[in-house]
Amino acid sequence: MSVMNNSFPLTESGSLQNEPSQINLIKKMSVLNNSFPLAEPESLQNEPSQINLIKRMSILNSSFSLTESGSLQSEPSQFNLIQRMSLLNSSFHLIESGSLQSETSQFHLTQRMSILNSSFPLIESGSLYDELSQTCTVIEDDLTGKTFSSWEEFCNFFDNWCEKTKTVYNKRNTSPPASQDLEETFKFKWVFLLCRHYRSAGKYVKPRKGYWRPGCPSRIVLKLDPERGKLIITRAILIHNHKLCPVEFTKWFRASSLTGKTRFLIRITNKLARQFLEMRDVKTLLKYCKSPYEDICELLEGMERLMSADPGAKVKLVFVENHIIVKYLIIVTSHMMSLCEKFPFVLYFSKMSHLNSEFDLCTLLCRDANGRIRECAYCITRKGTPNLLRLMVVSLVQSVPLIKVHVHCLIVGSITEDLDGVSNILPKAKVQFCRSEVIKTLYNKATELQPFLQNNIWDFLCMLANSLSSTFYNVCLQEMKVIFCMEFLQYFQDVWHSQKEMWVKCWSSEQEQGIAFSSIVRFQQQMFASELSTSSTLADYVRVFLKLQTVKVETADLDEVKICAHYRETCPSNVADLIKEEISLAKYGCYRIQDDGLRFVLNDGVSDYAVNKKQTSCSCTIHISTFLPCRHIFATRLWTGETLFFFKLHKF
Repeated sequence: MSVMNNSFPLTESGSLQNEPSQINLIKKMSVLNNSFPLAEPESLQNEPSQINLIKRMSILNSSFSLTESGSLQSEPSQFNLIQRMSLLNSSFHLIESGSLQSETSQFHLTQRMSILNSSFPLIESGSLYDELSQTCTVIEDDLTGKTFSSWEEFCNFFDNWCEKTKTVYNKRNTSPPASQDLEETFKFKWVFLLCRHYRSAGKYVKPRKGYWRPGCPSRIVLKLDPERGKLIITRAILIHNHKLCPVEFTKWFRASSLTGKTRFLIRITNKLARQFLEMRDVKTLLKYCKSPYEDICELLEGMERLMSADPGAKVKLVFVENHIIVKYLIIVTSHMMSLCEKFPFVLYFSKMSHLNSEFDLCTLLCRDANGRIRECAYCITRKGTPNLLRLMVVSLVQSVPLIKVHVHCLIVGSITEDLDGVSNILPKAKVQFCRSEVIKTLYNKATELQPFLQNNIWDFLCMLANSLSSTFYNVCLQEMKVIFCMEFLQYFQDVWHSQKEMWVKCWSSEQEQGIAFSSIVRFQQQMFASELSTSSTLADYVRVFLKLQTVKVETADLDEVKICAHYRETCPSNVADLIKEEISLAKYGCYRIQDDGLRFVLNDGVSDYAVNKKQTSCSCTIHISTFLPCRHIFATRLWTGETLFFFKLHKF
């Protein structure tokens, strides 16, 4: 060793001397370490492996004092120690015997640290563990032996564990199972998870702030046991040679990164629950949603068409948490928002459950200036989803914030959950039940519990619901005890009597509005039933939504006879005849209407016509020549909900 060490000054002919102190020392140690097999006496070779190694380290340590020509000693103590540990560690790979390598990883590491600590007693003065405590992090969790029934289960556990410990690991050196069935469940036969600061043997890593240091040794090994059908953590080295930084963790950690495309999609879908869908979200999902998510792709393509045609539309697509399964879809188009903003005073909530075995269809509606019920929002929801009314009202208020204080009445078809929560969202709204729907619900329940009832039971329930005073209502309650069984009476007491202020006429302000509500619900059911089947997909629902948002469909229930009768009372017969013809053409014509901000543009498939924002004049020849309202004005007013009887007509 003395000869070898003394030879360094002679052999360092400029090239080695000019190297940085760290590289210089590494080269010296490499030469020094390679000399062991030639220079070792027989006695040293015959020593037991651990004593042999300690003696070698003693020789190695004594060489530091000869080779450290001030450069190593002048380094900061932390860097000095890291350099020595790196050199020492590289020497282990060359000289440690099989007995040491076969030790368990934790004892193996303890032996190395014991040898290292005993090799620096004169130089470090007992400061080794102080240095380690400042630069290393030891995680106390015992992961070795933990088992998992699937790759997804392990990934969920590992994500939570990383978040708790603020560690970031990268997946390296994987191998798939031999069986395809095992691959579907477990994905890998074995996996190495290495700390983000890991480097291969002998390589260094430098953080943004601090000194160069050897790569981190922390690693986790996961192996598949096919016989038990489990993934097992067989090795977990949880000692990091660096401090764990929460800021660095936030920057580099990506939840669900181990599970690939599916977990990436889940991360996106979980985020969508808190916001409206944007075009970039649709494109991202379409990019990754391939097989086996064809139904989702079809739905997203429909959303892409809708949002391209109507950039202002609000769409909320919510998935079941941690699954690629649609929970509910809410659509509020720009046209719906415009109607709701102009006519917010009374809103209706409708729910249709019989159209599909898997989904329910819910609708929020308003009433325009012509008394017609118009759609404000659609919702397709998986059966069993709670608080639908609240979800839809929240989405509508988020889309049209001004309606929050302008809604005075909210009419619902039947009992729904969280009515108090809705009152908090719409503070000035009085929530009421549609009286005709309550009567229908009570009748169905009574016939279900008592198949053989009196024939006039429907008339009795109508009389009960239309009670004009509390006294008459109480009289009807007494008669119910004679007519109905105890089970129905208990149901009525628990569900409806406790909320009588919301549906009995003497307490409820809702009067004839419920009739219009019931009629539009029946019309909607007929429309959807003709277009959809029990096996229809979400994309089919969206297609029908878009079809319903056309002038032709919107005007299908228009009572032109009633409107024409009104004009005959206020206009000369020749004018009334012309208006009747134009109203008929407005109802049965096919128009596409767009609002460009300055005017409404109507296209009938042949030409474009411009209607002013007040909807009182048109560019067509009929209006220009007669100054009478034309089909285009009527069609626009029907579309926007404005009254068909406007002031200028009365001059005729």
